[in-house]
Amino acid sequence: MHLRPATAADFPFLLEMLLEACSWDGTPWYDEAKVRADPRAWHYLDGFPLDRDFGVVAELDGSPAGATWARLLTADEPGYGYVADDVPELTLGVAPGFRRRGVGRAVLTEVIAQARGASYRQLSLSVDPDNPARNLYESLGFRKVGVVGTSDTMVLDL
Repeated sequence: MHLRPATAADFPFLLEMLLEACSWDGTPWYDEAKVRADPRAWHYLDGFPLDRDFGVVAELDGSPAGATWARLLTADEPGYGYVADDVPELTLGVAPGFRRRGVGRAVLTEVIAQARGASYRQLSLSVDPDNPARNLYESLGFRKVGVVGTSDTMVLDL
């Protein structure tokens, strides 16, 4: 597995991974038009990467397999897992053909290291309580701190 920084050129793949994250149970809740129309969802991608954005793409056999990226959002324009203006919120997606191969853990572990290296105090995310990815988040130390709609907001203290 090859891990590399996420760049602006990865936008189409990051959009695909955001749609995978939103459709974790196989239900196509979002398509690109719905993401663009939903300010809370569009914040995860709009203009990526901005100055303080960071993320990683995993490649297996030369194909993009998954990605995790983090952005600082604001109280005026929050995401679904918003905690504070100085806490990056992350998004994680793994392409269906690459699940259960350690891709999610690899990209998430790398983004956590990047956040620590940038001296952030926490990372946040939003996850449906029934999403199997929740087990990954908990295994790396994320804990539930709130609920937005039907999803839990989780935080990792760095």
